[in-house]
This record gives sequence, structure tokens and C-alpha cells, in this order.
Amino acid sequence: MWQANVAMTDKLITEATGALGWLKLNKPAKLNALDEEMLLSLERHIAVWEEGGTVKVVAVGSTTQRAFCVGADLAVLAGFTEESMRAWETLGNRVLNRLQRTPLITVASITGYALGGGLTLAAACDFRICSENATLAQPEIELGWAPGWGGVARLARLVGPGRARELSLTGRRLTAAEALAWGLAERVVPAGELETAVRDFAESLAARSGPALRGIKALAEEAEHAADGLRARFDSLLNASLLGNDAAQAAIRSFLAKGGSRQTDGE
Repeated sequence: MWQANVAMTDKLITEATGALGWLKLNKPAKLNALDEEMLLSLERHIAVWEEGGTVKVVAVGSTTQRAFCVGADLAVLAGFTEESMRAWETLGNRVLNRLQRTPLITVASITGYALGGGLTLAAACDFRICSENATLAQPEIELGWAPGWGGVARLARLVGPGRARELSLTGRRLTAAEALAWGLAERVVPAGELETAVRDFAESLAARSGPALRGIKALAEEAEHAADGLRARFDSLLNASLLGNDAAQAAIRSFLAKGGSRQTDGE
């Protein structure tokens, strides 16, 4: 059933049926470009389901087939100072770390664009299932800054440092088939079958022992936690420097003035 009483914003639609929960980004006019309200709502729902003890597996998806998520809403970043950019990076890192470390098993349901922070969001999940129309990229370099929220490191743990560098330094866009070949996706399915495929996969996981699921995930994550704090601080300082200056803000305003709020060419 739909859990409107739990939802903190209509930009995130939630559903829980038995041991399976859905979080669907719902900002279609901006291709699910993330703002503070959406990030905080993601964090709160994960906390609610952790405490409730019924949900074992969470699928993160979209209400539009055009995009999973195109990253940070550039209209939010416009006008940021170095201080506010550090705060934004800290928030994003905190939420995605919560998603990555939650004892719940997480599955990203990727359709259309997964760009910048949207790809980083997917990389923070345990599994990624793509529709065949998906496009995955870290295009921040094209606008003069770096992937935030641990984007490079989260990619490196999935595809290795070399390919993480290639994606982040070139802005290369991957098709769903390429993402599968690189190990960035576990499965690719026809676009019209994505939600069914994700639901079937998630339900097969949810049928497993809860303690075993949590224990295995904890073992897989244990080796990575030592560097998380340093990585988050570095991301915050780097993008505060790159995005908090007058030239970067002018570039963001120019991009938005040219219709970049749709963000298929941005973070």
C-alpha cells in the first residue's frame, strides 16, 4: 500500500508491500534533479524502514521513464558560496553513505538518464538493474567541476580505478549494454519490463533470511569504511573550490539560461 503518512515530500513516492519497499523519485519536469528536500526524504525513509524491521529490500526508481536521476538540481547550486557548497557536499555524502551502509539491501531501477549525482546515487546501491534505454555518465567535467558525493570512489569500487577515471575525466556516456559489460549494472532488461524485473529480483532477495542478508552486506562493506571520512572531506573541499567561485557560478547561470534545467548535459 502507499505510505503517504511516511512521505516527507511529494517529490518522493513510497510504497511498501511486505518485505519490499519502493522509493520513486518524482520530479519529472526536471528529470528528478535532486534538491535538499529529496535528499532528506530519502534519508528519513531509509531510517523509518530500518527501525520498522519489516522491510528487507528497497528499490530506488523513478516515476518517469525518461530518467532515473540527472544529479543535483543546478538551480539549487546557482548562487552557492564555498561555504554553502561544502554544506551541500556534506549533506549528499551523508545521505548516500546512509544508503550504501544501511542493513537493508538496495536495488537501483535505472531507466533513461542516470547522470552525475544520479549515477552516484545508483552506485551507492547494492545492485543496479537497467532498462535497455538507459544512459549512464559522470558529465561534471564538461562543466568544469568534479563528481561530488564520493562519485569517483563509489564508481571505483564497482568498475575499478581505471574505468572510474575514464568516466569522470572524459564524461563518457555508457549505454546499458556497456554498463553491463563494465560491471556497473547487474542486469539489462527491455524498458517495458524494468519494474517487473526489479520487483521479481527484489522479492527473491526479500525471501532470504534477514540476518543473513544483513550479515553478508556488512562483511562486504567493512573493508571500505576506513576511507569514507577522508573521501567525503576531499570531495567537499574540491567542489567548494570549483563551484563556489564567481566564474563557476557564472557558468551555471549561463547553462541554466540556455535551457540546462533539463540537465541531460549536466551533473
